[in-house]
Amino acid sequence: MGNIAFGNKYFILSKFSSIPKTSKIEQDRASLIKEHGDFNAFENSDELAEFAELENYINSKEHKDILDSVRSQRQTLDGKEKLYKSQKKARIFKKHFKFKESPKLKGYYSFKESKELAGYLENKGGENEIKPSSTIKKHLRFEGSQKFKDFQNFEKSKELADYFQLEEYLNSTEYKDLVNSLDGQDKTENEKIKKFEEFKNSKKYKWYLGLKGSNKFDGLKSWELTFEDNFDGKKLDAEKWMTRYLWGDKLINDAYALETDKAFPTDGNNIELSGKTLKIVTRSEKVSGKVWKIPFGFIPQEFDYSTGLISTANRFQQKYGRFEAKIKVNYSKPVNYNFWMASENMLPHVDILKLDKKKTKVDMAHHYGEVSDSKKPEKKTAVYSGLDVSQDFFIYTFEWAKDKMTWKINDVVMNEQTQGIPKEEMYLVFSSAITGKADGGGLPASMEVDWVKCYQKV
Repeated sequence: MGNIAFGNKYFILSKFSSIPKTSKIEQDRASLIKEHGDFNAFENSDELAEFAELENYINSKEHKDILDSVRSQRQTLDGKEKLYKSQKKARIFKKHFKFKESPKLKGYYSFKESKELAGYLENKGGENEIKPSSTIKKHLRFEGSQKFKDFQNFEKSKELADYFQLEEYLNSTEYKDLVNSLDGQDKTENEKIKKFEEFKNSKKYKWYLGLKGSNKFDGLKSWELTFEDNFDGKKLDAEKWMTRYLWGDKLINDAYALETDKAFPTDGNNIELSGKTLKIVTRSEKVSGKVWKIPFGFIPQEFDYSTGLISTANRFQQKYGRFEAKIKVNYSKPVNYNFWMASENMLPHVDILKLDKKKTKVDMAHHYGEVSDSKKPEKKTAVYSGLDVSQDFFIYTFEWAKDKMTWKINDVVMNEQTQGIPKEEMYLVFSSAITGKADGGGLPASMEVDWVKCYQKV
């Protein structure tokens, strides 16, 4: 069971006890998209149009009048079939036929023809009367039993005779010829009925009807894709991403580190693309770079570690919408891993994923307000613990509306905020950093991004 913390308070929430598998989430999403496409194709198909035309005919007076002349005869035949089936299922018939096929009755009839019984009956009451054997006694007891008498009585009954007569009729050529005759009369109509019923009862049509009035695709229809990168090339798309902070690009046309950084975010050297995913790799290596220090500005500095970042600043930014990425963290304790959004100003700033001290502790935060010498920014933080995010890829989602912000992991809501909602456009940033003590152990480490997608409400 996971824990969720707001400020210094922790709450144990049962709905976080199980996070769906990422593969299941993606499979369900892909299935929904495919199903929506299949639905639209079927709705506009000739097949459905032909069915609608056939449905109108089946419901017409012309069709009903043709069938009426045949219906009365079929009702008679149906009544006979129904009676036969009812009798066949009746307890008295089932009991009779079961007894008739029983080993006891078959044994009785078999012994009845035996020489042993014939000899006994022949000499019974005479001078040469034979003492009955145990088998003969058993035979005679069975013959005198009420069950056997009931069987014999029912075997001779009119009820059973009528049953066999009806069975004989239903299996007769007369019956079959009558059925074939009726089939011939309405063959054309029945073919249309069959075609209509088959389509009406088909899985495809039932599937269509089940979806037609549902809200299953409302989620798809309410979002429009505005940005996407699947990182399926060997080179980062420079039209979508930069590999430095926005202000470094604007002011010095170069990468820089923050004063608290122990690892320098190189200008793309720590970004690796495999053709399937993108990795931001943090390494133990000597690098030179610039660091922003107040009040001195950008000054040169030597670093023992290198790392990287990618950002859509100056490429893509958006106000409101849904922003998500599929990420796996190759966790190492000195490194923190971040998926965040920022504006062109220092604030607002939203942490969608922030992993720092523990691989099972995810920070989700919202920084807002105004910063001055005497005033710190407002901060609303939720901390989710209990999920080892290094064990697999997970989908991190941030939904941003005018009145609410929602954080999700694999479609499970982790945090909601309604205060300080950003009103300006923001861009995406993926970054790794070392800000605490480090000895080079556990490196290299990486944050791996499979894909990024952004949506706008339609």
